[in-house]
Amino acid sequence: LVLHDPDATIALIRTVLEHLRRHREFAPYELHDLALLAGEFRAAVNGLAGFLDEAEAEEPETVAIAGRFRELAGEVAAALPADTPAALVALLVMAPHPDLCTGSGAFRAYRYKGKWGAAAKRAGLAKADAERLNDAASTHYAVCCRTWTVFHQAVATHVLAGLVPLVDPVMDLFREYKRAAALLDFDDLIFSARDLLRDHDEVRCALAARFRYVLVDEFQDTDPLQTEIFWRLCGEPPGDGDAGDWTEFALRPGALFLVGDPKQAIYRFRGADIAAYVRAREAFRAGDADAVLSIATNFRSRAPIMEYVNGRFEAALSEENGQPGFQALDPFRPPRDAGPSVAALDVSVAGEDGRANARQQRDGEAEAVAELCARLIGSEPVPDPENDELRPCRAGDIALLAPTGSDLWRYEEALEARGIPVATQAGKGLYRRQEIQDLIAVTRVLADRRDTLALGALLRGPLVGLTEEELLDIVWSLPRKEDAPDDLPRLDLGVAPKEIANPLARDIVEKLQALQRRANATTPHGLLSQAVDVLRVRPILLRRHRGQAERALANVDLYLGFSRAYAVRGLRAFADAMTAAWSDEARAVEGRPDAQEEAVALYTMHAAKGLEWPIVVPINTMTRVVAADSAVTDRATGRFHCRVFGIEPTGYAAARNEEKAELDRERVRLWYVAATRARELLVLPRLDVDAAASAWISVVDLDLPGLPALDLDRLPSELGAGESGAQNEQTREVFAAEAAAIAERTRSIVWRTPSRDEGAARPVVREEAPTILVTDGDGAPAGGAAAAAVQGGRERGLILHKLIEEVLTGETAEAQLELVARAETLIRALGLPVLDDPAKGLAPNEIAGGVLRAGELNTTPSPRD
Repeated sequence: LVLHDPDATIALIRTVLEHLRRHREFAPYELHDLALLAGEFRAAVNGLAGFLDEAEAEEPETVAIAGRFRELAGEVAAALPADTPAALVALLVMAPHPDLCTGSGAFRAYRYKGKWGAAAKRAGLAKADAERLNDAASTHYAVCCRTWTVFHQAVATHVLAGLVPLVDPVMDLFREYKRAAALLDFDDLIFSARDLLRDHDEVRCALAARFRYVLVDEFQDTDPLQTEIFWRLCGEPPGDGDAGDWTEFALRPGALFLVGDPKQAIYRFRGADIAAYVRAREAFRAGDADAVLSIATNFRSRAPIMEYVNGRFEAALSEENGQPGFQALDPFRPPRDAGPSVAALDVSVAGEDGRANARQQRDGEAEAVAELCARLIGSEPVPDPENDELRPCRAGDIALLAPTGSDLWRYEEALEARGIPVATQAGKGLYRRQEIQDLIAVTRVLADRRDTLALGALLRGPLVGLTEEELLDIVWSLPRKEDAPDDLPRLDLGVAPKEIANPLARDIVEKLQALQRRANATTPHGLLSQAVDVLRVRPILLRRHRGQAERALANVDLYLGFSRAYAVRGLRAFADAMTAAWSDEARAVEGRPDAQEEAVALYTMHAAKGLEWPIVVPINTMTRVVAADSAVTDRATGRFHCRVFGIEPTGYAAARNEEKAELDRERVRLWYVAATRARELLVLPRLDVDAAASAWISVVDLDLPGLPALDLDRLPSELGAGESGAQNEQTREVFAAEAAAIAERTRSIVWRTPSRDEGAARPVVREEAPTILVTDGDGAPAGGAAAAAVQGGRERGLILHKLIEEVLTGETAEAQLELVARAETLIRALGLPVLDDPAKGLAPNEIAGGVLRAGELNTTPSPRD
């Protein structure tokens, strides 16, 4: 495969590995006899040739087609038997002559009725004879195309079946890496829990006795593996049956309580399977017809919203349309006293020709929606969730829900241009944000003091704000090397601050140098948190965004959160990872602001699940639905299908069509989720252009023409014009009095946590710190030894944990010399000094002794038992 097409082979292997990572239990392929299928293709080709030999008239182009098929059949016969990988690949890359195919590789349609008419006329035959000959030739041609396709798909299946075992060792290496690093991903947790319950009945019984009653919320978003865990935990195996088959388990009465709404099953892309919900529901009904209860009341939305939702989705979510069924909900809340609850926002985007491209549609809708928000804020009365009393609408009362994250920055800019803050969980442009790029520059400078490009970007960026001319003046004024006086000096953290004439740049460099000296004495999170404070990142963002910095501040906190995972790998690894994410334009969701009530929520419909707002506006719904992934797993059989060098394996089309149909059904449910997030007002943008059949707005019939238009004239045109803001009565004297009262009542809390408190900046030995007692293995002090003074710390705990794990798994011998050598290696890997005195830092001898003492304890389990 590599010799034929290296790039396509690598892409294929990555696709297979991604499947193997997600699906541990690989279903074998059903392999067909290639020689038999080749014989059927050859028979079809001979049938076409025989028909042409016996036909009363000769049609030259059909004769040429038969010749091409005969050549292809000859190539297949020469390549058989396919008993080697080379022979299989030769069959895989074999293709019909271009005369037989379209540009996409599919067979051309047989359209030679007129040619057969002319041939029949030359032979003196009637028109009916020409039609008969054309129909027969068309049938033979279709058989040739079909048998070749079946054969070629079977070859692709053989290649895929042979490739999977070859790349499976990569997954073994990946699992070995995770085990050596003591890491578990989400799939590991789920599979390990299932395996524990399945393979260890005593564990299953103990957990069943401990958790007598289990309640599972949002059950419609589970998968079959999670369902198996619930069944094994809450059920009992048959007395004379197979305990390995969880579907035979009988649930204990009252042990399992499931809560779920199949109309809100929208997480198929994360592995959720609505079939698991339907199967569990039927299992409950089979045991007791009264075990399935229906909730028929909606306590969130106004009556007109629920009436609209019930009318629009009853048929779309019915079992007749392949859905799990629709349960209409009765509204608990009455209609609003004034104004509509469901309305359309008319948006004019069409040009003189009545059309508008995708950019024009999004820009027009973004401006109209932003204008709507500006008018609603401070004017539209909404009930306060605290006391249900009416108050003017706030920015946080409005949610814009998008089916996808495409070009949502247009909506963000339109809102921010009107001074409306945005809290986004929809777009994935985290690394495009300026505050993140500033923090990446800080990280790179602290990780590598020679990174002059990152330092220049930081000084030139808005965090510092130097101009290009000022930067050039700084560099020009730096001292030159004596051996290279014509070379411009480098501006990095190696420059002495006194050599920098600009006071602002000198101050920043001094602060960065002080931080950089602590890079090896703390974690990346600790260092970057200090950098954010020292460089006054948060106050600068507050000033830059004129008091509406919730979004930027949330992104800063999110970035700092990313750094927590690099406590062992270090600052350089974190800097490399963040630089790669920025340069690769990685898609990542932004941080979630704490003060969301002060900002319009811009979420995807998926992220809005479980949330609610007084006013909801679905946006960006003219966007076309993205086609399903070309690689697909048959959920019923667990069999994986993907194209191999463009050839579909056997069963691929059926599996992909089923996946596409289920995704279409899920999109209807996604619309249901979006529509039911609104409490008071649901506003649907109505553009003056026709939507494409594949657009999100076309997924379900929302009856846009029948909705009343939202009357914006009744709302003021300026942001918050209808809101009477309270006067700010705060003065310097009031603030000083409040600050003094807070300071007087403040109590300092000292945490006694050596693993986090001790560090390079604190005393090595503290009076309150716990001590380590050296024992003889039986709990008594060894030779009357006194407590040893040992500096604790996070790094010491990490190394101890790692060494104990390696001893238990057999990777490191349980001997003093080996443990000392391994401890020294781990200390150096953390970039820390190796010391002899444990009271001053990390000492390999002391750490090795701690591991050996731990191994002598009687309570230490042995994984080898």
